[in-house]
Amino acid sequence: MIINQVLLTLAQLILPAVVLLKFKFTIITVVLLPLAAVSFPLLREDFRSKRLPNRLIYPAVITTLGIITAYALYRGDIATFTQPVGRAVVAFFIALLLYLIARGGFGAGDVKLFFLAALALGVFTPAHLIAAAVFACLGVAIYASALMITKKASTKTTVPFGPFIIIGSWLAILLFN
Repeated sequence: MIINQVLLTLAQLILPAVVLLKFKFTIITVVLLPLAAVSFPLLREDFRSKRLPNRLIYPAVITTLGIITAYALYRGDIATFTQPVGRAVVAFFIALLLYLIARGGFGAGDVKLFFLAALALGVFTPAHLIAAAVFACLGVAIYASALMITKKASTKTTVPFGPFIIIGSWLAILLFN
């Protein structure tokens, strides 16, 4: 039990460490750290219960928004705020549309997670958001196909999408910078 807790804690620290190593200590690092801090717990929880808890997503969103706002005020550059937030709002509404169309195949937690991921990815380029979405869709398609091929799932089985949003986002961040 203690060993499991230690391993989970270590796994949770890996992503923030990778962010710090890749981006040093820049504003990008600071913006990415809230997403990094909740990525592993969200991934684990969605695979376990098919839920993305607001208690993890909301603080990360508020922290990321606060960091972006503070940096924009510090720089005196409104675009530093409007670009990532605008991209996140567009991603939110696209995800909300999917939620309304999919009727249960795409959860409200996925919509909120898309907003968080897009907010963090918004400090890069729109191409990063597109790449993250493509990686997420490919990942979930491969995962669902593998489950069906191995007869561990049917066409009626739901699979968590949150982990693939997270993995797709981090692939876009780490591969394209």
